[in-house]
Amino acid sequence: MVFADYNGRAYVADVFEGSEAEAKGVQQGDFLMTIDGTDVSAWSMTEVVNALAKDEGDNVSITWMRPSSLDAQTGDQFTTALVCKVYEEANLTTDLTRKVGVIKLRQITSNAAELVQQAVESLTTQGATAFVLDLRDNPGGYLTQAVDIASLFVSSGVLVEVQNNEGEPTEKSAAGVSITEAPMVVLVNKYTAAAAEVLAAALLDNQRATVVGETTLGKGSVQVVRELDFGGAVRYTAAYYLTPRGHAIDGVGIVPQVTVVTGDADGADEQMALAVDTARSLAKKAK
Repeated sequence: MVFADYNGRAYVADVFEGSEAEAKGVQQGDFLMTIDGTDVSAWSMTEVVNALAKDEGDNVSITWMRPSSLDAQTGDQFTTALVCKVYEEANLTTDLTRKVGVIKLRQITSNAAELVQQAVESLTTQGATAFVLDLRDNPGGYLTQAVDIASLFVSSGVLVEVQNNEGEPTEKSAAGVSITEAPMVVLVNKYTAAAAEVLAAALLDNQRATVVGETTLGKGSVQVVRELDFGGAVRYTAAYYLTPRGHAIDGVGIVPQVTVVTGDADGADEQMALAVDTARSLAKKAK
């Protein structure tokens, strides 16, 4: 599973296909309530991940809460007994359909920009004339990598503003070396969060990509946990992400230019189909 934070609480951002968690009914959007009887309902993603860092083969009992939405405070609870296993899931996958290179990025990890660059170069060699960057269900990750990925497609300009508690914004700009001018579509949904939202906004505000899908999560804040001398800890917001045009992300999200809510119908990915069609249309106009 992949975990993320929402309002200081850890939830399931993704469930690996074929995993025991999937087989036992754990779903995207479920919040953790207890781990082996310990109340973790107010724990952050980092605290949860550390608590679940067990040896392969160890057993763990987790109680989940399934809210009607991420903002809901209550919901149905259920408990699963799971065996800890190592799952290897590629962080980036690619596909080429009708000359549109599709790049699916699960998380913005420490090497995400390098992976995206390699994918773009490989797909271009295979004949891609446009790209879809699929950020659906991406919980974010490294801000620096989000900026570096955006710089692969934007040669100049502001990519994000980081505003501290004193209200002073710091701009992060493109590195000046883009690797392609091919038309782009960024595909997002309601679980696209944090640094992934920064990336989508950077490409949108710089008119480098068309955003398709659903309004994103709206997690545009930097949370810091500081341990106290007498025990315990305090969590506070240290900064906020703003789009290149100065719009807030936190609590608002990134609104797509082309909206399609339903992800699957009869096994067909309608969001992806529309994203690919949009990319092909942009490529034809660019000729």
